[in-house]
Amino acid sequence: MNGNMLKAMVQPLKLSSTLRFLRTTRLFQTSSFEFLPLSKINKDDLGHSIIYHKGTLPPGSPKTAHDIVSTGVKAAKILSLSSSVAGVIMVPILSNYLWDAAAERPTMMMFAIVANTFLVLLSFTPLLLHFLAKRFPLDIFYNNDTKTFTTISYNFLMRRQALRFNANEVVDAQVAPEMKKVWIPLATAFVAKKPLLISLDRNQYIDKLAFDELTKNIDIPLNHD
Repeated sequence: MNGNMLKAMVQPLKLSSTLRFLRTTRLFQTSSFEFLPLSKINKDDLGHSIIYHKGTLPPGSPKTAHDIVSTGVKAAKILSLSSSVAGVIMVPILSNYLWDAAAERPTMMMFAIVANTFLVLLSFTPLLLHFLAKRFPLDIFYNNDTKTFTTISYNFLMRRQALRFNANEVVDAQVAPEMKKVWIPLATAFVAKKPLLISLDRNQYIDKLAFDELTKNIDIPLNHD
């Protein structure tokens, strides 16, 4: 009798522990999304591109709106990377020169402080550009079999990186609590707390059904383009 009572008491505890473990595991899985190198993903596993761009259109087709923005993002990344290299070399030299000049001529101290502040801000510009550029997907793939989306973007060193997720993990930026925590609230969606600038214009997508699946959690205004 005592043994049966003990077993009856233990079983709910085991079930409760199992449920807690499953919830914890699920939470870990849905919050551990990280960008990974595109080269590590099998092309067959990517699926197909769902956006109209030069890679999905016949040769000689005019540039799409997505192509124009992608070109701008690439140019900004190249500029930021180039300025980063120049900044690493020039900023310490210029800063040292200014402080030496200020030490010899105290009247230049205010100018040296202002100039060094400007140089520091200039050094952070590439980081700001990267911070914004990585939100824009250069391409979006969809695997019909696994129901997995993959967004492609540039990392700081201009290498392509991928973020993989399913539609249930997409959160509308208008209601996402993370929107209040990012430095610059510029995003249309969040995936695992990562802001993304996904186009909400259905006409920009070659696979309309995949777009509908991708944005099912996003409240898109009528006649949005």
